[in-house]
Amino acid sequence: MDILKILESGESETIEFKASFGKEVIISLSAFANTKGGKVIVGVDNNGRPTGIYFGPETEQRYLNEIKVATYPQIIPHITLLDIKGKSILVFEINEYPVKPIAYKNRYYKRVKNSNHLLSIEEIVDLQQQSLNISYD
Repeated sequence: MDILKILESGESETIEFKASFGKEVIISLSAFANTKGGKVIVGVDNNGRPTGIYFGPETEQRYLNEIKVATYPQIIPHITLLDIKGKSILVFEINEYPVKPIAYKNRYYKRVKNSNHLLSIEEIVDLQQQSLNISYD
């Protein structure tokens, strides 16, 4: 993973930048899981400049627990800690999930271009049917 190239190219359908960890990170991960998968890079500003985050001995476990508790079915992203220009950044990576849709606190999101959008009832039903390979024609 060439993180510097990713930071230069900016946010996209599969890349999101966040200055800090919070509910927006989890919403993005659930949206990525419902679409094509992607990476949320924490510790960078909206322009992809590293701002850094504090990363202590319990940080990764705390973040993973927050993600698990807030999503259903539970998702567990791969987390990588990187050092860029002396700043710690975290890369949360999630693949497209086989069982959809993934909810964040009972709300469903999808990724459209470089932002997250709430799914409509029809889209939720559609994703469930696709996951189960069912059609009601």
